[in-house]
Amino acid sequence: MADQWDYEAFWNEARERIRDTITRQEYDTWFANMTYHGSRQGIIELGVPSTFYRDQVAQRFQPVLEHALFELSGLRLKLAYVIHRVSQTQPAAPAAPAATVRVDAPRRHRQLNPDYTFERLVEGEGNTFALNAAMAIAKNPGRAYNPCLVYGGVGLGKTHLLQAIGNWVHTSLPDLKVVYVTVETFTNEFIQSIKEKTGHRFKNRYRSADVLLIDDIQFLQGKVETQQELFHTFNALYDANKQMVFSSDRPVSELMNLPDRLINRFERGLNVDLQPPTYETRIAIVTRKIEERGLSLERGIVELICRNIRSNVRDLE
Repeated sequence: MADQWDYEAFWNEARERIRDTITRQEYDTWFANMTYHGSRQGIIELGVPSTFYRDQVAQRFQPVLEHALFELSGLRLKLAYVIHRVSQTQPAAPAAPAATVRVDAPRRHRQLNPDYTFERLVEGEGNTFALNAAMAIAKNPGRAYNPCLVYGGVGLGKTHLLQAIGNWVHTSLPDLKVVYVTVETFTNEFIQSIKEKTGHRFKNRYRSADVLLIDDIQFLQGKVETQQELFHTFNALYDANKQMVFSSDRPVSELMNLPDRLINRFERGLNVDLQPPTYETRIAIVTRKIEERGLSLERGIVELICRNIRSNVRDLE
């Protein structure tokens, strides 16, 4: 029987084989946060960040991975999963030949709420995929899921997710320019630039961004000139490999009065939805909010709240 080091070598080789058969985005999503955990009696244990993640990997890739392991080792090796939490306070920085680790106090971004961070998001079945994608984007802006559109109903955490990306990049990659804006603000600034004949300033502000985060694109509907300006901004940033993340209260396909060319741009990358939290996730959210405020609330009251408030996190809070 192969020893532990052989198991790890077999796993690394099997993972490299599957890299050549899937897209880079798929590989980054499902394998970047997966680690070799150990082995026992013909079983390779892999560390994964959540049960949702485990289930998706098992469904999508386990048969082909186990077949690759058999071809490499001649052993009928099986895969098992150990749930662990990937640190969200210190995500791995993108590879660089001379990376500098900063230990200065976090700098506050004037457009971002400092409370909207990854560590303050409660993970559940309804947001696991979006959260993993957002963390991949923050670590590799312009290279992972570009563009990305997050959609879902009111109060499900779209703004929190966008701003968490912005806060992480602003703090961990301080040389990058992060711009966060709502469509309403984008429109008002565009109108003001026309009135004051300062269009060049407006264009420079948005087209010089390394990470552009735009909230509530559903409010673009019917705003023809703003749509046109965003279209050109999108093209400029996309051609320069700059990261763009958008949010909407519904899928792009359900937005009315948007030109096909703009819809095509929004659908070019990753579109991911946020679902209402399950009962268990609602319990976790309320418990977290109670702890953050230093309050004391009986378990029965927490359960009563979570049984009756099902729509979104904002109502829960």
